[in-house]
Amino acid sequence: MVIVSSLAGAAGAYDRYRPARVISIVSEEDLAPSFPGLSAERHLRLYFARESCALSISKAARERAEEIIRFLKDAVPGEDILVHCSRGVSRSTAAAFIILCRATEPGKEAAIAKALRRAAPFADPCPLLVSYADEILGRGGRMVEAIEDLPPPSSVISAPAVAIAPPGD
Repeated sequence: MVIVSSLAGAAGAYDRYRPARVISIVSEEDLAPSFPGLSAERHLRLYFARESCALSISKAARERAEEIIRFLKDAVPGEDILVHCSRGVSRSTAAAFIILCRATEPGKEAAIAKALRRAAPFADPCPLLVSYADEILGRGGRMVEAIEDLPPPSSVISAPAVAIAPPGD
């Protein structure tokens, strides 16, 4: 299962679900929280700058997608992962979508996107992060198409924590 949260809700989500891994995606101004009992190798901290040009934004998104996928290489199938960003809406839901797609056979991307939206109506996965992950995972554009086909998300300033199981679980 993948748990998605805002920065403000991350500690509570960790306490409630006790995931095996955590991905923190926060700005350079924010400090990624520590989680009691979670070893450093099971906590990926991704910091983002306030990139100001298309080239630096694109480069940063590619690097983040690569880091997320690399971090998952040692993950045990089925282990719970908490992913959070500042608001729990875009970067964290993109990472959750990437995690679920990586754990599921190709061709299930649309079903995963729909499951993500059902669990988190506010989910608005970052398209650039998803597009690079799609390329890295060899999904032939299906990940991008799946999030583009979603209806508009509901509006929220800071999202509540939600748990998302892969389709079929």
